[in-house]
Amino acid sequence: MFVDPSLSRIDTSIFTDNYGQIREDYIKMRNYDFFIDYSHTYDLTANPGDDFLGFTPTLTPDSPWKICPLIFNRKDIKRTPKLCRECFTTELLLNQPIRPVLAVFSILEPGVELEPHSDGDQRIDPNYADSSVIKFHFGLDVPPNGDCGLVVNGEKRVLENGDLNLFDEKLSPHYAYNQSASRRGVLIVSYIRDEVLTELG
Repeated sequence: MFVDPSLSRIDTSIFTDNYGQIREDYIKMRNYDFFIDYSHTYDLTANPGDDFLGFTPTLTPDSPWKICPLIFNRKDIKRTPKLCRECFTTELLLNQPIRPVLAVFSILEPGVELEPHSDGDQRIDPNYADSSVIKFHFGLDVPPNGDCGLVVNGEKRVLENGDLNLFDEKLSPHYAYNQSASRRGVLIVSYIRDEVLTELG
C-alpha cells in the first residue's frame, strides 16, 4: 500500500527541497553510463564485509531495467566509481539520523512494464528480517509526454518529476511501467519500516 508521508520519521523535504541537486547527480551518472542490470534473484543477505549484493555486476545493452547503486547496508559502495560514492545524494542520505539500507538511481527503458514483485530489501539488515521496507520513489527524469506509472497493491499513480511516493514493499506487490518513448529515471531509497514509521498500519 502507498504510505502517507506524514507517518514517516524521515523528513521528506530532504528529497523535495534538493530535487535539483539530486537530479543533477542522476544525470551525471546517466551520462557516465554507470548503470548495471537489476534482477530480483540477487542475494541481498548482508555480511559486515559485504560491499554490494555479493554479485559481479553485469551490463547488458538491451537490459530494460538498470540501476546505479549508491548505498548498500547503510554505507557507500566501495566498488562503484568515485563519482557515485562522493555525489551529493549519497552524502545527503548518509548524513541523516536514519540511514537507508539501500539507495539506487533506477532507469526503466521505453515500452517496459515490470512484473509485480517484492524485493525483500529488509534482508539486507538481518536484525530486521521480520520487518518490511518502506520504499521512497522519487521522480527525477520522467518523460513529460508519456505514461509512466507505479502500481502498488492495484493502486496506480502516474509519475511526474519531483513526485515522492512511499509504499510498503513487503505487504504490497508492486511494479513500474514506462509506456513513453523515452527512458524514465528515479531515485529509489529503502528504509526499514520499523525504524521509519511513527505508527504501523
